[in-house]
Amino acid sequence: MFKNYVKIAWRNLVKNKGYTIINIAGLSVGVCCFILIALFVENEFSYDHFHSKADRIYRVWQYENYGPKEDFVNTTTPVSMVEVLKTNFPEIEEGSRVFRFNSLVKGNNNEFNESIRAVDPSFFQLFDFNILKGNTANPFATANTMVLSESSAKKYFGDENPIGKSLALEFNEEIKFFEISAVVANPPEESSIQFEILVSLENEALFFSERARESWFNVSVESYLLLQEGQSVTQLEAKFPTVIKQYLGDNYKENTFFLNLQPLTEIHLDTSLPPGFEPISNPKYSYVMGCIAFLVLLLACINFVTLAIGRSFSRATEVGVRKVLGAFRKQIIRQFWGEALLVTLIAVLVGILLSFILLNTFNDLTNKQLNLSFNISFLGIASGLVLFIALIAGIYPSIVLSKFNPMEVLRRKMGKGTSMGLFGKSLVVVQFVTSIVMLIGTLVIGRQIDYLVNKDLGYQKDTIVVVPTNMSGEQADTFGDLYIAELRKQPIVTEASRSIFSFIENGWAELGFTDSKNSYREFNFNAVDHDFLKTYNIQIKEGRDFQEGNASDAQNGVLVNETFVKAFGLQNPVGNSYDKFKIKILGVMKDFNFKSLNHSIEPLMLTINPSPVLETIENASSKYNSQPRISVRLNTQNMTTGIAVLKDTWEKINPSQEFEYSFLDEALSTQYKNEMRSKSIVNIASLLAIFIACMGLFGLATLTVARRTSEIGIRKVMGASVINIVGMVSKDFIKLVLIAILLAFPLAWWAMNEWLQGFAYSTGISWWIFVLVGITVVGITLVTVSFQSIKASLTNPVKSLRTE
Repeated sequence: MFKNYVKIAWRNLVKNKGYTIINIAGLSVGVCCFILIALFVENEFSYDHFHSKADRIYRVWQYENYGPKEDFVNTTTPVSMVEVLKTNFPEIEEGSRVFRFNSLVKGNNNEFNESIRAVDPSFFQLFDFNILKGNTANPFATANTMVLSESSAKKYFGDENPIGKSLALEFNEEIKFFEISAVVANPPEESSIQFEILVSLENEALFFSERARESWFNVSVESYLLLQEGQSVTQLEAKFPTVIKQYLGDNYKENTFFLNLQPLTEIHLDTSLPPGFEPISNPKYSYVMGCIAFLVLLLACINFVTLAIGRSFSRATEVGVRKVLGAFRKQIIRQFWGEALLVTLIAVLVGILLSFILLNTFNDLTNKQLNLSFNISFLGIASGLVLFIALIAGIYPSIVLSKFNPMEVLRRKMGKGTSMGLFGKSLVVVQFVTSIVMLIGTLVIGRQIDYLVNKDLGYQKDTIVVVPTNMSGEQADTFGDLYIAELRKQPIVTEASRSIFSFIENGWAELGFTDSKNSYREFNFNAVDHDFLKTYNIQIKEGRDFQEGNASDAQNGVLVNETFVKAFGLQNPVGNSYDKFKIKILGVMKDFNFKSLNHSIEPLMLTINPSPVLETIENASSKYNSQPRISVRLNTQNMTTGIAVLKDTWEKINPSQEFEYSFLDEALSTQYKNEMRSKSIVNIASLLAIFIACMGLFGLATLTVARRTSEIGIRKVMGASVINIVGMVSKDFIKLVLIAILLAFPLAWWAMNEWLQGFAYSTGISWWIFVLVGITVVGITLVTVSFQSIKASLTNPVKSLRTE
């Protein structure tokens, strides 16, 4: 019996090649889209699960609340945090700190500026990074040991064995040599801790001043804890306040300073806390992508159903004959469901093949390294997908077909109605509601991303090149001034400036202090030279800019932004000091966005000499090293020529160090890579959704024309024109699309409005987007339906009526 089902199913598929190809194409595209997006979502939710102790590892984060609008959250902690907690709480088995810093690395005739991680010797007791060679038992046996990733070992030593060899690091103009004790595999992409080079944190004095090592208000390291088996996180957190009170001493205030634990596996997708040293991802993008994957697959299934219904009336005679010959209803259901299963199996196989073919392109689009491999898990998911699609797409048509009355079928009374039926209409509405929402989302997301990339940030970003000095201390200042002096001799250079941070760094130093009213305040900070504002064309609202050669400006002069004045309630700030700071406010700058547009503008202070400010503050943190950057504004659009001038000037005064640079406008664009990635995926998914919806509409148009063939023939005999017939067939579909539009518009507005809430600055949702999408969808509907109706209207009416 089964063999007979398969044979008949195959014959029907071969006989109706057009419908078979359309069905398989729609389902395979849906399956391919589903698989690729599912890989992306699964990757996002798999971060840090490869560690065997991941369920017991937590990152410490702290929350400080000193009153309204004076609450602060940090995922970096004081230097001494791990040791203090380990000493006081036996529930903690082990702990390790992670500190990020930049240094010039020299060795084996190579020299590169590197972002390095300093960690405790216990690091590999917590985390399962694979040690390939060297001291596997204790890679940080001494304070001067270093661990390289596989790629860094290749970078510095090629095919040589690096174990036992040394690399030199620069600490404030002091050179320190580190012996390479081990090489580890490159950290997986799905890791919240990334590194190329690891050094030991045992010698803390190399990295932190005495004040930073002792202060509980100076946050600079990520602190990770490994809890004992079976320990309650909630109960442990409840014990922290006693230790906080002990170590803060006179600075402790009830209900102002809290320590909490964040599970390691939640770090990557937890946007409720600020990111640490590595970027995190907003889970809403994963949820949106997951919904898109499911919806595209669902649309493909709906498309299958509508096409099956469109064919059902052409197979009514077959069903009638089978029933007259004794076939039971359940046998007919099995027959037609078997056909659906066969089509689904072929479509899933084609979809998997497409996924393999398009995987590299999808990886480029998402900036990931996703892999699709055949294993038991994948085969199980693929089998489940086949059964799920076959059940969803095949069950309804098989039930409808099996219900046909053989007497009515054989008397040719089936299919004379003109209605598509409530279910068929509902399918059209669901398809187009989904497609319209996705089209509106595509336009809103694209418009928002373009707005972020092109918005006036309050400073000039075009034709500006940022050159990192990769130096520290007086050496960096001396070299920076010399480099700028040489650049000013070049006609192609308009302005140049030295600053600790440039606009490439998304966020500058954050300083905190307790003011004279005993309120805790926090502001952003950057140390610059007197040409910083001129280089970036930043405008002064009140007062004046720094003046070259003015000793007072260089000693204690500062500039603040408008938000600083408003937030701290300053009256007539120009020419005055602020609170207990020994400074003089020279001018108030117009607000500009020194962070990405995901953040609102915060209080900011600029100074030439940071000492009067740093001597007063209690808390300081920064995600970036304090090695100065040189910002150069060129007077040409030919950036290749400009870069050549910058490089030649660099090599003239510093031939031993590699020249590095970044274009500011390009670097700023990368801040929105998650949004741009989502934009690309939604664009493609929207096109697929429209494509599949049109195929479903094509199926229902076929159904309608087939059921009204004789009516169309009679109307032609009575003198109806092609336009009359097209209008008659199309009007029902246009009504359904208009209903879909009415349902989709408020849903799309709500969804996009929620999405835009994540931005401090947004374009809003313009009315013309809805008008454009509405007109587009109605136009697509007319074109799709007209194809079948025109074909029917051009058919000889004699042929249509001969079948009656």
